[in-house]
Amino acid sequence: MDLEPAMPLNRRGLPWRVRIALPFLTLAVSLCGILSLLVYRTYQATEYPGATRVADQNLTLYTPNFVIRRTTVYRTDDPFSKVYNWYSSKLTLGPENYAQSNCISMSKSATRAWLLEEQMSAMVCNTPSGRMMFVMHALLIRYGR
Repeated sequence: MDLEPAMPLNRRGLPWRVRIALPFLTLAVSLCGILSLLVYRTYQATEYPGATRVADQNLTLYTPNFVIRRTTVYRTDDPFSKVYNWYSSKLTLGPENYAQSNCISMSKSATRAWLLEEQMSAMVCNTPSGRMMFVMHALLIRYGR
């Protein structure tokens, strides 16, 4: 008796359904990798070298848009100008938006891709016990407009 295979095979022996699904699976894995790198950058980009983390909050929202937001407070003994210059250049926040008393605030909002937005702000304050940095970094995916 000669049995026929249940699914037709190509020259390499892969079923046609696998040949069709493989590119989509590769695309899905690639997109997950890119999203993972963006989330990692959200968590690591705002950490001033040598600073002590005082407080940290993570927020994830799914509706009406997908948002991953991290708000962190740091303390350091480095000079105010060094901290200000690091946040201004490293996070490309540029010059301050406004200053009040012993604090300077910087922020930016940019579209990174078609539906992907990045928002970042840092407030650096000079206190008697050192410099305090209040940093917010958010990734926003807009869908369902």
